[in-house]
Amino acid sequence: MNFKDFTHHIKRQALELEQFIKDDLLDIIEVEGLEHFEESFDNEGFTDEHLEKWKARKVEDKRGRDITRYRTNRVGRAGELNQYGRQNEGRAILTGHDSGDKLRHSLKSRKISKGVEFSSDKEYAEVHNEGDDNHEQRQFIGHSKVLDAKIFRQVDKRLDNIFKK
Repeated sequence: MNFKDFTHHIKRQALELEQFIKDDLLDIIEVEGLEHFEESFDNEGFTDEHLEKWKARKVEDKRGRDITRYRTNRVGRAGELNQYGRQNEGRAILTGHDSGDKLRHSLKSRKISKGVEFSSDKEYAEVHNEGDDNHEQRQFIGHSKVLDAKIFRQVDKRLDNIFKK
């Protein structure tokens, strides 16, 4: 390879790298991030270094009585699941009742000057993600070392393609 071909090759790689950084890098972060955060709902827990499962729903009232079962035979048979218990039986945590308008589908991302911002348009999303005095924390958005590794793998693949040509 002569000097002219070498400089042309380096210029082409520099242009491809610039285009990758300008156009594709944030797309990779955005796609991988949304997939990772939606995966939290499938796993019923958040993965940072390892999967940390969400705590189960409370099924007892303040007096320790099961709120998913009939207590007397007045309405149903004592001990059988009541309407609330039937609705929640087998339902994933942080998943609504037969509605298409779910928290997992409210996750949004947008590119900003310094990266990608992830959010949800649901009012209650912050309470679930952060927790408060009355609600358990069930984090589904946040910094994750596993997500960082996924992004780095994708970026490495793209950079290898640019520099191997």
